Amino acid sequence: MAAASFRQHPKAEELPDLDIPSTSYSSSSASLNKRKWSNFLPILVGLVVIGEIAFLGRLDMVKNVDIVNSWADSFYHFTQTTSSSSSRTLEYAESDRDPVSELVDGCEAWLEKKDYVPYSRDFVKDPILVIGADEEFKTCSVGCKFGYDANKKPDAGIGLPQSSGTAAVLRSMEAASYYAENNIDMARRRGYDIVMTTSLSSDVPVGYFSWAEYDMMAPVQPKTGSAIAAAFISNCGAKNFRLQALVGLEQANIKIDSYGGCHRNRDGKVDKVETLKRYKFSLAFENSNEEDYVTEKFFQSLVAADTCAVYTKLKPFEASYDFRKALVEQSSFFHDSPVLLGLKSYALECTIPVVIGAPNIQDFSPGPGSLLHIKELTDVDSVAKRMKYLADNDRAFNESLRWKYEGPSDSFKALVDMAAVHSSCRLCIYLATKIQEKDEKHPEFQNRPCKCTRGSKTTYHIYVRERGRSDKLTLEALSSAIVKKFRSLKHVPIWKSERPESIRSGNELKVYKIYPVGLTERQGLYTFKLNGDSGLREHIESHKCAKFEVIFV
Repeated sequence: MAAASFRQHPKAEELPDLDIPSTSYSSSSASLNKRKWSNFLPILVGLVVIGEIAFLGRLDMVKNVDIVNSWADSFYHFTQTTSSSSSRTLEYAESDRDPVSELVDGCEAWLEKKDYVPYSRDFVKDPILVIGADEEFKTCSVGCKFGYDANKKPDAGIGLPQSSGTAAVLRSMEAASYYAENNIDMARRRGYDIVMTTSLSSDVPVGYFSWAEYDMMAPVQPKTGSAIAAAFISNCGAKNFRLQALVGLEQANIKIDSYGGCHRNRDGKVDKVETLKRYKFSLAFENSNEEDYVTEKFFQSLVAADTCAVYTKLKPFEASYDFRKALVEQSSFFHDSPVLLGLKSYALECTIPVVIGAPNIQDFSPGPGSLLHIKELTDVDSVAKRMKYLADNDRAFNESLRWKYEGPSDSFKALVDMAAVHSSCRLCIYLATKIQEKDEKHPEFQNRPCKCTRGSKTTYHIYVRERGRSDKLTLEALSSAIVKKFRSLKHVPIWKSERPESIRSGNELKVYKIYPVGLTERQGLYTFKLNGDSGLREHIESHKCAKFEVIFV
C-alpha cells in the first residue's frame, strides 16, 4: 500500500488523558505525513468490554474539533494492568533497544508511543463521497457527502454498475422473497460490495424502526371501539398465509374490522394509527415471513398500544402494583376519571399486536408477552383462544402491557437505538472503517507490541470508542471501568436526544453489550459471546491491539 498520502496529525493535548507521541515508527516512515489513530484511541486494558455501538460514536465530547481530523476520535483510552504468573521482561517491537529507557510513564506511555498509527485520510477535509442518492441526514460523526462531485472519485455508489475503486451498494427495504437480489448472498454474487437491507446481518441495516418515527412511549389517551381486532391488508397476493389466518381467526369467532383492500368490511379512508387505537388487538400481518423483515405494521401497533381507556370493572387496589403505579404516573389523564373521583372500579385496556411475519419477531419484542405470534397456520386456533382470554381477563391483558410503564427491555432499546444514526451516515462510517483497516495492514504497523510486561504485571493495549480504567482481567471490572470513565467525561450516548424522555435513564450509563469491531448488528446484539473472562483474555491475546464496540442502554 502506498504511503505517500499519509499526513502529520498535531499532538492532541486538548483531548482528555491523551498523550499522542510524535515519534515515527521507523526511519522509513519519516517521510510519511503522520496523523493519529483516528478510529480508536488507545485503551490499555487487561480485558475488553463493550458499551456503545461503535458506529454510533460521536465527537461532541471533544472540545477542539480541529484536533479531531476524523470521526473515530470519539474513541478514548484507558489503562489496565493484570498480574501475570510469569516474570517476563518487557515485550516490545524493537528487540535491539532497551525499552526501560522509554518508559517515561511506564508501559502506558511506552505503548502509546509504540502502537501509534498514522492514517492516510482525514475525513473532515476529505469526506466519504457516495453517489446515486440524496443526502437525507442532518449530521454524521464522519465526513460524509451524498451527490456528484466532478473533481472527486466517489467511494461508493448506490446500485450497479460502479467504476473500479467505487464500492457498489445495494440499498432496499423490500423483502427478499419479492426481490431476490435483496438476499445477501445473491447480492454478493451479483457484484454488490455493500448490502443495506432490513436484515440485521447485512453490512449496514436499514430498518423500519426508530424512536423519532414511532412514538412508542406516548402518554395514554382515551379510546373506544366494539370490535376486538383491526386489520389493514392491501396486498391480497402475499407469499405467506396471512389471508388464510385472517379467515381462520374470524371462523374462531374473533371479530375483526378489516380496512384494507383484502376482506374489507370497513371504510378504508381512515388514519391507520388513530384507528388501531380503538382495538385491543392489531393484526400486524406482513407479506413475507422473513428474518428481520419487520415493517411499520408492527411498530404502528406498538404506537397504538400507548392508548388506553378506563373502565369500571375492578375495585381500587385490587389491580397489581404496577397498574396502580401506571395510573398515578398518568394522573394528568385520569384527573377526572372514576378512579380518582373515588368510584370503586377501573381497568386498563390497550392494543396488543398479533404478528405474522419474521420468525424471529421476539427479537423485536419490547417486553415479555407484549405480542402474539402466529408462526404457522396451525397456530391460529391457539392464538384465537389466547386473544379471547386476554380480552376477557383485564389482569392478564394489563400484564402484557407492563413494558409501557416499566419501560421496554434493554434488548429492545439497544435495537431501536441503532436508528439514532441515519443509515446513510452509518454507510459512511462503514466505508471509513474499511479504508482505515487497509491502512492498518501497512507493513510499518505490523510489529506494534500492543502489550508489555514488567515483572508480574502485563499491560494490554486495546482500542475502544470510549475510555475507562480497571486493574482486573474480568468483563465485570472492565465494564465498571468504562462506565466510571465515561461518567467522568460526562459522556452523552448518541441515542439520548432520540429516545422518548420517559426512557432516557437520566445520567446513568449501563453497559449492554461488548463485542469486537466489524461484526454485524445481529452478531453484536444477539449471537456473539466472549465466553467469560477466559474468553476475553484469549481474544485480546490472539488479536493484537484488539478493537471493540460497546452498547449503552
